Amino acid sequence: MKRRKLTRRQLLQNSAALGSTVLAGSVTWAFGGCSSRRSALLEAGKWHEMSSPVPVGSISPRATAQPDKSAVLSWLEPQEDRKASLRFSIWRDARWSPPATIASDLAFSRDQASAPGVIGLSPSNLIAYWSQRVSMDQESANEIALYMAVSSDGGADWTPPTLVNRSAAQPGEDNAYASAAGLDDQRAQFVWLDGRDWGNSKRVQLMSRVVSAEGQISKTRLLDPDTCTCCSTVIARTYGGLLAAYRGHNSKNIRDISLVRSVDSGWSEPRIPHPDGWHIEACPVNGPHLDAKENDTALIWFTAPQDQPAVKLAFSHDGGATFAPVLRLDAGKAVGRAQVVVLRDGTAAGFWLESEGGATRLAARRVRDDGSMGAPLELARGANFGYPHVAGTAGGILVVWSERNPNSQVHAGLLQTD
Repeated sequence: MKRRKLTRRQLLQNSAALGSTVLAGSVTWAFGGCSSRRSALLEAGKWHEMSSPVPVGSISPRATAQPDKSAVLSWLEPQEDRKASLRFSIWRDARWSPPATIASDLAFSRDQASAPGVIGLSPSNLIAYWSQRVSMDQESANEIALYMAVSSDGGADWTPPTLVNRSAAQPGEDNAYASAAGLDDQRAQFVWLDGRDWGNSKRVQLMSRVVSAEGQISKTRLLDPDTCTCCSTVIARTYGGLLAAYRGHNSKNIRDISLVRSVDSGWSEPRIPHPDGWHIEACPVNGPHLDAKENDTALIWFTAPQDQPAVKLAFSHDGGATFAPVLRLDAGKAVGRAQVVVLRDGTAAGFWLESEGGATRLAARRVRDDGSMGAPLELARGANFGYPHVAGTAGGILVVWSERNPNSQVHAGLLQTD
């Protein structure tokens, strides 16, 4: 099958070059910190980088919070034959469990913006999910399938992989950038970007499906017929139901963050909570993130209209139906790849990458919904960073990221916030 002009993979390659242009054209702004006594600081003394259970050479780390306030760290260990193993370790009671394998000797997608994940439905029921190439054939490089595996014994044993996004192989699809959230102790809701209609419409769609730990899979449902091609998605449970965030797209190549909510009648129509008007001809590979705790939800995202990059955050107190005014977190040279955790007191801790002095730094900042915020805290500095991921745990916020220098190394740290 010959690749057509403007394949999704070409858009992805173009985006890497465009990202460098965005950084080069950025301007420096001062931090907008608030001196109010209500501002919440993230203290340097409460940040500790720690040993990681992940061997050198591994890629695509993801940290995911679990119902018992532990967290799962998952990653890929590449093999020489372009295949890999998907492995994980659980952070619980201030220690890592011995690394274990979920699936091995598979053609996992190595797109680090689409890292595999593991969600917990209960302490015993876990669901792992990942993107995988349909064939090792170069002509099939754009054909990506979404798979899952289930453990009913806390991760000791896993079922064989199950195809999530297709009923059968359909050439030309490019499905990835999935996310999942538990509905109860048996079921999970998946959302992903689906390219099955790319050949006809040059459009990528947001699809959803409910899966169970026992193997049942619902029919696919179309949530948005036009999305950005390769930005990560996120879905979370709020007190009002499920809320999914992703980068939308329209015919004018405006790529702003969109939301859909699960409501009594089903899924809502897509909407943009805070339009940025970002016109960009290629996907920035820089998706949103959100987190929810009780009545509080925080949405964080990267944008760069008029080549002015920024990391923004907004709070919601009604399950994502409405959002408060935008708060800006970065210093003016944001790279993005943002993450957020809502804390017990209703504040949020935002995380992002920022360019400074020829290097990249991983920064964090705590913010309240009244706009007051503490000074940013630098967690790490280096080069060739991957995509950070964070997860709230009983002992603080687990932060994981990869850095290639010269070999890929997965790092982990814990940020105490109380």
